[in-house]
Amino acid sequence: MKQAKRIISFLMVAVMVMAFSLSMTVMAADSSTDVVGIVAEVQKYGNLTMDIKPKALYDAGYKLGDILKVTAGVNVLKIPFCTSYSDVDTGSLVVRDDRANNLLIVAINMGNFSTQYNVKVGDKVTFSLAEKEGYLSEYQLRQLKRTNVRSDYATDSIFANFRSIATTGIKPAVLYRSSSPVNNELGRAAYANALAKAVGIGTVLNLADSDEEIKGYFESKDFASDYYKSLYDAGKVKALNMDVNLAGKDFGKKLAEGLRFLSKNNGPYLIHCTEGKDRAGFVSAVLESLMGAKLDEVVADYMTTYENYYGVKKESEQYTSIANSNIVTSLTTVVCGYPKGTDISKVNLAAASEKYLKKCGMTSNEIAALKKKLSADSVYKTPKVSGKVKEIEKYGHALTEISIEDFYKLGFKAGDMVTAIFDNGFVLEAPFLDGYYVDPGKPLVRAYPGQTNIAVCINYGKLNEIAHVKVGDRVTIMLTGRAGYLTQYEIRKLKRTNNRADYPSDEVFANFRNITVGKIAGGVLYRSSSPINNELGRASYADHLMKEAKVNTVINLADSPENIKTYLAAKDFASPYYAELFKNDRVLCLNMGLAYTSPEFKAGIIKALVFMAENQGPYLFHCTEGKDRAGFFAALLESLMGASQNEIVEDYLQSYINYYGVQKGTDKYSVISGDVLVMLKFIAGTADLDKVDLATAAQKYLLSGGMTAKQIEALKTNLSTKH
Repeated sequence: MKQAKRIISFLMVAVMVMAFSLSMTVMAADSSTDVVGIVAEVQKYGNLTMDIKPKALYDAGYKLGDILKVTAGVNVLKIPFCTSYSDVDTGSLVVRDDRANNLLIVAINMGNFSTQYNVKVGDKVTFSLAEKEGYLSEYQLRQLKRTNVRSDYATDSIFANFRSIATTGIKPAVLYRSSSPVNNELGRAAYANALAKAVGIGTVLNLADSDEEIKGYFESKDFASDYYKSLYDAGKVKALNMDVNLAGKDFGKKLAEGLRFLSKNNGPYLIHCTEGKDRAGFVSAVLESLMGAKLDEVVADYMTTYENYYGVKKESEQYTSIANSNIVTSLTTVVCGYPKGTDISKVNLAAASEKYLKKCGMTSNEIAALKKKLSADSVYKTPKVSGKVKEIEKYGHALTEISIEDFYKLGFKAGDMVTAIFDNGFVLEAPFLDGYYVDPGKPLVRAYPGQTNIAVCINYGKLNEIAHVKVGDRVTIMLTGRAGYLTQYEIRKLKRTNNRADYPSDEVFANFRNITVGKIAGGVLYRSSSPINNELGRASYADHLMKEAKVNTVINLADSPENIKTYLAAKDFASPYYAELFKNDRVLCLNMGLAYTSPEFKAGIIKALVFMAENQGPYLFHCTEGKDRAGFFAALLESLMGASQNEIVEDYLQSYINYYGVQKGTDKYSVISGDVLVMLKFIAGTADLDKVDLATAAQKYLLSGGMTAKQIEALKTNLSTKH
């Protein structure tokens, strides 16, 4: 009997445990509850805006990267939960947390959800969990961030996503693409408009807007697109108001209408939507394919937008994923008519594109007329001149085979605005100058005194990396604005001599001075022109002055050890004190370029400051003139040591007072001060210096470069301690 009771008790416990386990399993499976919403709005392109906020999904336990089961009427769909349309393939479904507007959206990327699934305002939509983290890895891969701040981009053309399409069958300066030059919601319209004017755009296909919307932009307070308006008023802008459903009949019909318009008007032609990314990317790809471009060319042009906007790196996993998910999928399914995932690398894209355009409603004659327009010769303004890049200079400038003498003979004058168009499609509008009379980071076309050839440059930037330019590439430079930079040029044009007798002292001649701003102790930190490179005739003077100051540690920003050995062997060598320091390993040679925004420059700066932290002063830092690289180095150290913005500006401008006699309070002084302010903004990571503690910003800059807090404290102690 007792044994039976024990068995019954055991069974009851077992049943209770099983019941408890089952309930726990059900609870675990049901940790995310269903969420119900009502369609509040159907947006312009068929996206559903719900009456509930994204928070409702998060509160229910859903996370970005989950796959949701979405029930709308008779439709039961599995859709990833993301933040951006670009988080999914073209033509794919997405439940989107629109963070900018705090909206929950159900959509098809480049499609019309409302039409395809017959869902309208007032309909109920239910969200439940289909697969936890089922899309997470893909979502993380696709995260793309960009700003709408011009200073975050290397050039106006990159910011405006403006370029010449130069794939097989289309010559440079015939067909361009860009973000919108008229809709300023991204803050890019004025830049795209200016570039359209510079290259002389004659006909525009506006894929995004209706005529009513365009006229609305003309009336907006921030309208600054006069050239675009002149084209519109002349009947040279076709407003197509296309949706984003690339596979839809309406899209194809409007595309045919737009291309007929293009073929009946003269170029150069511009295609744009809003960002110049999706609709413009697809239409560009169709035209490139039609004209004979291979798949890799089409992909490369399409992905230039992602490089421009998001800094996506070529050959990266992200690059390949985005390309395959977007333009390759669109070409495969929409243009070629194959199932998604089909290999189209060997498909005749020209034939497929022609077939696609016929499906859109174009006739063979219309397509032939279009191809004739797109195969036309390049369209440049005059005067113009073309030539190859013969050398990439040390600082990334593209030195061309175009002679300065010939350039002047053609009628170009210093202070003119010119536009350079490289055969890879990169476009750059810049002033033509005989010196670097532009802000840091700005472009110029250079005719440097004493040199024989024209160069295309970015001041303190590496044009070759920014524009993907190499030796042998071809560039055409044309006049686009007579005297357009003349006033700035006249303000900035600075002249100096290299004769000691023209300067009041050795210190002024050698640009030699002791920095004592902020908490920097006197007699500790010096800057100067080069005490070893005598190309300016100042080396012996700087060498003598550094000896008098008992300099113990030197940061040479400009030269390599090999350069130093060359200077030591030169006939005019007269820098014994420097030579002795170099011999005793008291000179750190960094061989740095001028691009202070580059990772390489930052790495050099960190190496220099660690060297200073580990060695005793007095310190001297220099480049060649002691003006540009040394100017940035000074601004950084002065910021770190608590100097005010005004003190930093005054020290920077002292070089211009020494060399060029620039007077405080003049227009020249004010304009040049902008150069160091740009440097400070870069160090601080913000354009609003009034709200920045420069010392804290400088410390963050150093920490982000790999310098430790201990090394920074050692450096600060060394700089604030008199020897």
